[in-house]
Amino acid sequence: MSQKTLGRLELRIARILSEIIHDMKDPRLPVVITVEKVRLSADLSHARVLVSAIERADETVSLLNRAHRYIQDELAHSMIIRRIPRLQFYADPREVL
Repeated sequence: MSQKTLGRLELRIARILSEIIHDMKDPRLPVVITVEKVRLSADLSHARVLVSAIERADETVSLLNRAHRYIQDELAHSMIIRRIPRLQFYADPREVL
C-alpha cells in the first residue's frame, strides 16, 4: 500500500473514531476528547491512536483501551475494509510516532 493511500486511510479512521468516541455514553469520559493522530501498521493489523483530553488524560486512555472491542466493532460497521485494525490508545505523542 502506498504512503499516500495509507495516510488517507489513517485520516478517515481518525474522523470515524472521533465520531464513535463522541457518541459513547460513558459518564466517566470527559466531554471533549480529540483524536489527534492515527498510525497504522504496514499490514493494517494494528492502529496506534493518539488522543487528547482536557482533563484526566491517563484515565481517559485507560477507559478507551478497555472499550477497544466496542470501538472496533463500531469502526467495522462504519468502514468497508478487509481487516479492522486492533486499536491501542495513547496520550503521549512519543508512543505513537
